Amino acid sequence: MTDPLKALRRQFVDRCRADQDRLEKLEPGDKETALITHRLAGAAGAFGFPGLGRIAADIDVRIRNGEPPCRQDLDNLRRGLAQAIDQDGGA
Repeated sequence: MTDPLKALRRQFVDRCRADQDRLEKLEPGDKETALITHRLAGAAGAFGFPGLGRIAADIDVRIRNGEPPCRQDLDNLRRGLAQAIDQDGGA
């Protein structure tokens, strides 16, 4: 039986690759960093990446509380993205 979410998961992983590249160029307090983090916090778990979702959600909560993410937060997020991409087999 074919997995009906396979194509959506592949799109999500492709987006993770783009997010990973983009985060390399952004500063922690950049608005786009907040948008990427918020999107990942909401979507990662639904596509089978709960670890990435937790990392992003922790950062998202801090941003919403007025605390910009630090460089370590972004390093953790990039590692989570890399793990999601690797877990998916490099789709």
